Amino acid sequence: MNNYLDSVVGQERVIEILSNFIRSEQLPHAMLFSGPKNVGQHYTAKQLLKELLAKNNANSGWFIQVDKLEEPLVKYIIPLPRGKGEKADDHSVEKLHDSEIEILQEEINKKIKNSFYQISLENANSIKITSIRDIKKYLSFNYSDLPYRLILIEDAHLMGVEAQNALLKSLEEPPHGVFFVLITDKPEFLLSTIKSRCWEIPFAPLHDKDVEYILINNFDFNKDDVHKVIQFAEGSIYKVFELLNNDFEELLDTTINILRYSLANKYNTSIKLFTNIIDNNPKIIFELIIQLMINWFNDVQKIKAGDKNIHFIGYEDTVEKFVQKFPDTKIDEIIFKLTELRKNIEYNINLNLLVLNIIFNISSLVKR
Repeated sequence: MNNYLDSVVGQERVIEILSNFIRSEQLPHAMLFSGPKNVGQHYTAKQLLKELLAKNNANSGWFIQVDKLEEPLVKYIIPLPRGKGEKADDHSVEKLHDSEIEILQEEINKKIKNSFYQISLENANSIKITSIRDIKKYLSFNYSDLPYRLILIEDAHLMGVEAQNALLKSLEEPPHGVFFVLITDKPEFLLSTIKSRCWEIPFAPLHDKDVEYILINNFDFNKDDVHKVIQFAEGSIYKVFELLNNDFEELLDTTINILRYSLANKYNTSIKLFTNIIDNNPKIIFELIIQLMINWFNDVQKIKAGDKNIHFIGYEDTVEKFVQKFPDTKIDEIIFKLTELRKNIEYNINLNLLVLNIIFNISSLVKR
C-alpha cells in the first residue's frame, strides 16, 4: 500500500503530526496549515486525503478525483476577481466575463498538474462570501459511499469578516468524514473564532536542497538560475517565482545602490531609485527590496562574526567596506525596523511614506 504522506518533501514534523492523527483515528475536523507561502501545504492536504482514502479501501478513481480537485471529494476555494456589476448574492463566477472564466480554468488546470504552481488571477483580492456559502450547500449532500471529503481553502486570510463569520457554522460541526484545511501565510488576519476551531499545523521553510529538488522536478527552470536565487528564497517556492519573475539581477543591483546612496545621505537619488523600481509592481517589488536589504544587513552580521557564507555573493566588497567603515553600528536594530516596515505593506500604508521611512532609517544608522 502506498504511503502518500511519505512523498511530501521537507516537512517531516508536519508528516509526523498528521500520521499520529491517522494512527490514533483522531483527525481534527478543521486544520490550519500555516507557514511561509507555498512550501507544500496544498500538496500535503491532497496527500492526506489520499492517505485516509487508502486506509478505507478507496477505489482508484477516487485518487484521480483528488488529483483533479474534483467534487465531491474535494471542495476547492480560492480568491476570485469581482465581475462587472457583481452583487453580494451573485454566484462567485456568475458575473465574470467568459475570458476571465477561461483564464480561471487554465490557472486551476496548472495547479492540478503541479501542486506547487501559484495561481495568478488579476484582481483576485478576496474570497467571496458566496464561495463560503457554497460550502453549506456542499455539506448538505449525502455522500455516504465516501469515507472522507476535503474542503480546501487557499489564502484563507483573504476571507473578509463576513465570509469568516459565514464559515463558522460549517466549521463547527461538519458531517462525519468531512474535514477542512485552511491554508494561509498570514494567520494573524483570521478571526480568533476561526483559529480556535482549527488545529494549527505550522509548515517550516524548506531547506535549500528541498527547494532545489521541487523546482527541478516540477518546473522547467535553468539550474543556474535556481542556484542564484535559492538562498534568497527564504525556503519558499513562491519566493523563487517572485524573484525570478521580477528580474533578480536588477533587484540585487538596485538594492545595493539604494543602500549605498542612503548611507551617503543622498536621499533624492535613493528615493528615485526605489520609486522607479517599484513602479510596475509596487507591493510585490517593495517587499522583495526590503527582504534583500534584510539579507544584506544579515550578511554584515555574518562578516562581523567571521562567517563568509553570505547571501550577496559577488557583492562581498560592499559588505566588507561597510563593516570596516562602521564597525560599531547596531545592525540588529535596523533589521528589526525593516522587518516591521515590511509588515506594514499588508495594511495599505502609503508606499511613498514607507520608502521615506526606510531610507531615513538606513541613513540614521551611520549618524550615531
